[in-house]
Amino acid sequence: MRPAVAGALLLAGLAACGSDDAADRTALSDSTISAVAAFYPLHEATRAVGGGLVTVTGLTPPGLGPHDLELGARQVEAIDDAELAVFIGRGFQPQVEDAVADAPGLIALDVLDHVELLTVDRQLAGTQGEVDGEVLAGDVDPHVWLDPQRMITIVDAIAAALSELDPDHTDQYRANADAYLAGLNGLDAEYRAALATCRSRVIVTSHRAFGYLADSYGLRQIPIAGISPDVEPDARSLEAIAAEAKAEGVTTIFLESIAPPDLAETVAEEIGAELNLLDPIEGVDSDDAERADNYPRIMRENLERLADGLGCEP
Repeated sequence: MRPAVAGALLLAGLAACGSDDAADRTALSDSTISAVAAFYPLHEATRAVGGGLVTVTGLTPPGLGPHDLELGARQVEAIDDAELAVFIGRGFQPQVEDAVADAPGLIALDVLDHVELLTVDRQLAGTQGEVDGEVLAGDVDPHVWLDPQRMITIVDAIAAALSELDPDHTDQYRANADAYLAGLNGLDAEYRAALATCRSRVIVTSHRAFGYLADSYGLRQIPIAGISPDVEPDARSLEAIAAEAKAEGVTTIFLESIAPPDLAETVAEEIGAELNLLDPIEGVDSDDAERADNYPRIMRENLERLADGLGCEP
């Protein structure tokens, strides 16, 4: 029986309960909430907010991108046993959504329901082919976690969901969330300061994952391979991207660890630009999986590279 249901039954029978029921309530309060998180950034945030009161299972293994996930029996069982599922809906990970929908009684927290969403940027004029292979239902861009402001909202939503499940520990969840948010609020301020004055405000990326970040900090994104990192643009499209980048004075092309480097290298050679890395934080390797600060750490590394590549004033 889930703690939320058990708690309701206990409250209904308090008047008739004796010492045995008091012991049951004590045992219940000592148990932890069971939660699942669809992939790494949501896993880190849920673990931070839950602290020692919540056991969080990450559904996407370290080193694996969220789109490569195929649920196994253990992951489906973890979802069935969970009281909270934190995920991105609208087709981002359909197997996760289906399993969550089939699980009885859990709180399903689709973080897209709690943040302002953006539609996918229109293709650059002169490009052609199918470059938007990862667009979600409603033409929504899924990469909400790459904007620190929206990540703050997601953390607040996780705290609210856990408080709904376990109201006796609302203050603790709020304190845990505030401790984690202190780093994210600082991160947002750092981005605003570092990107305030830059020679260029255009980022050419190897796929269209940084639209939310660009929206929040006054940048413009020109993607090479659309949202899906597996779709290669043709020669004409590459030529159009190179021409736009050159016209905008772009001196750095940003690769991603999950995207084929040859696409960005082609444009970089065309315009005489350098290459650098932006991490989409869709996963971390097994060595970093247990760290509590991967998200702010990696986002600060991204900021350093952005500021350098855009020629921002210190």
